[in-house]
Amino acid sequence: MKTGFTQTGAMLQLSSPLGPDDLLLDSMEGSEGLSELFKFDLHMRSGSTSLSAESVVGKAMTVTVSVPGAATRHFSGMVARFIHTGQDRDFAVYQAQLVPALWLLTLSRDRKVFPNMSVDAILGDVLTLFGVSYDSKLSGVYPKRDYCVQYDESAFDFISRLMEQAGICYFFTFSSSGHRMVLADAPAQFADCDGGSAIRFWPATGMSKPVDTVTRFAHEHRIALQKATVSDYEFRTPDTSLEGSFSAAAGMGATYEFASGQPSVDAARALAQLRVEAGQAGARLLHGDSYCHAFSAGAKFTLSGHFVPTLNAAYVLRRVRHTARADSYANAFEAFPAALPFRPAMHTARPHAAGCETALVVGPEGEEIWTDQYGRVKVRFAWDRGTKDHERAPWVRVAQASAGKGFGALFLPRVGHEVVISYLNGDPDRPLITGSVYNGNNATPAALPANQTQSVLRTRSIKQGSAGNELRFEDKKDAEQLYLHAQKDMLVEIEDALTTTLRKGAEMHTLEEGDRTLELKKGNELHKVAGTRAVTATGDETHANEARFTHTVKGDYALTVDGSLTITVKGAIKVVTEDALSLEAAKTLLAKAGEALTNEAGKELTNKAGTALTSKAGTALTCEAGTDLTSKAGKALLQSAGMKIESKAPIINSKADATQTVQAGASLTLKGAMTKVN
Repeated sequence: MKTGFTQTGAMLQLSSPLGPDDLLLDSMEGSEGLSELFKFDLHMRSGSTSLSAESVVGKAMTVTVSVPGAATRHFSGMVARFIHTGQDRDFAVYQAQLVPALWLLTLSRDRKVFPNMSVDAILGDVLTLFGVSYDSKLSGVYPKRDYCVQYDESAFDFISRLMEQAGICYFFTFSSSGHRMVLADAPAQFADCDGGSAIRFWPATGMSKPVDTVTRFAHEHRIALQKATVSDYEFRTPDTSLEGSFSAAAGMGATYEFASGQPSVDAARALAQLRVEAGQAGARLLHGDSYCHAFSAGAKFTLSGHFVPTLNAAYVLRRVRHTARADSYANAFEAFPAALPFRPAMHTARPHAAGCETALVVGPEGEEIWTDQYGRVKVRFAWDRGTKDHERAPWVRVAQASAGKGFGALFLPRVGHEVVISYLNGDPDRPLITGSVYNGNNATPAALPANQTQSVLRTRSIKQGSAGNELRFEDKKDAEQLYLHAQKDMLVEIEDALTTTLRKGAEMHTLEEGDRTLELKKGNELHKVAGTRAVTATGDETHANEARFTHTVKGDYALTVDGSLTITVKGAIKVVTEDALSLEAAKTLLAKAGEALTNEAGKELTNKAGTALTSKAGTALTCEAGTDLTSKAGKALLQSAGMKIESKAPIINSKADATQTVQAGASLTLKGAMTKVN
């Protein structure tokens, strides 16, 4: 192998991690474009056959093109591939491929959540993470997204689709120290070519190769998209149409895009405009060849000297293919009018989330339920390697069995629950909780498989409760049961009728402690018992009726009182019996009236005492019979009065079987029309 060769003074020079002359650049070919990764292929020679690939791959290299009469141009990148292809007579032959640092993002694959971030903030976060040097010229306002996820895709595909959706393009600038990525979203952000933007059209003739001239310039027109309509649905404003459209002055065809993620009609209209501008980006293209080594994607130039006057205008380079040899440089380029906005086409497919996955519900420390006014909860996916702070977790809507306007079902997953996540239209940015599953930490409410015949709905008291409300169904044959448990209070409200039918068996209500109140504000109460009925009260029992009280007994009525019985009536008492009425007292029976007491019998009235019977009146006592009045005593009959006893009748018989004594303390008078004393 020959040695001692140097690239000093050469038009093509290479700066590499090796020595300054360890690699000599023979040629370079490659391309760069708006929203494209550049790629430069280098063909090199070396006096050494044993150059270390490890010393080159992944490192930076810079190609310098020095054309007399023009500014120096640099092409820099990272070595993605280094090949020892063989050797010629004097040198070992090598090849290398330069790519941007952004290319490293194509090697990744991840799932990562970006909550409550705007597109430009997400781009900055990802580019910084991968060490990509960039400059942002963005002038648009990008709203924060509630939820955005990189989902089973490379970081490059992730940011590419975000930029395509938002109408952001990128390109690269080069210097002797490296390259930088530039983000742009408006025509004014494209800068002039290095060394000046004025470029003369100079058709190729013969062997002349004027520096910084365009030798071929072709104008292409294409049919382009004319109209785009985008629409979306926002659950917070379900009655608001979020459809927006935009039409170009020329073109053909129309597109419709749903679930665009736009929060308003204005935003939808702006997005529709981006879609049309992306479609119109290829409507007018300029193709050409040049010796302008300052041409670079994203750079702007102004053409002059073309024989078609309307083509002498300002253009932005969309794509440039470079070819450099040891003694020459040329390129082929594609450009568009500088007045037109450039929007990248939507080439990067959105990942499709097929099927379901699970996540854990999260919330602040110490909270067992964490929700917002829409019943959403925050979740953290098992694959999310970010911090476990609930602040970065996304709010996710929860599907319910029914969801109406102020009615329906409401069961909120609690912190620590494992929930099933589905995706609306398969969009990873639109998760929806559709269920919950048990796991090793959250066991089933019924021990399985022992209680596999049970279906259970059980809640847990907040906070730090160990029990809760429960509704349980036991479906074991011949042991079926419906179990309802209220951990504290139970409130039942019925707007109309309540019917409970117990077809067989017993009904039992047990109140272990507390009071029971039955209030019937309006209407009647009816109790019907086919058999016996018993009421037992260990304490006092009080009945209060504000109106009449009627008690009807078809059979016998027995009232047993172990203590005293007191009946207090403000009105009259009437006891009516179709048979006998007996009042019996083991000791004393007292019938007392404030004014009059009358004992009346249709036939016979008997007052009987085992020892003595006393009839006493404060003023007068009258014993009267319609026919006969008999006063009889087994031994003695005593009639006594404080002043006078008068017996008066047409006939009065006083008779004694043995002796009758009539005696007066002072005088005794016997008087009659005829008086016999015998």
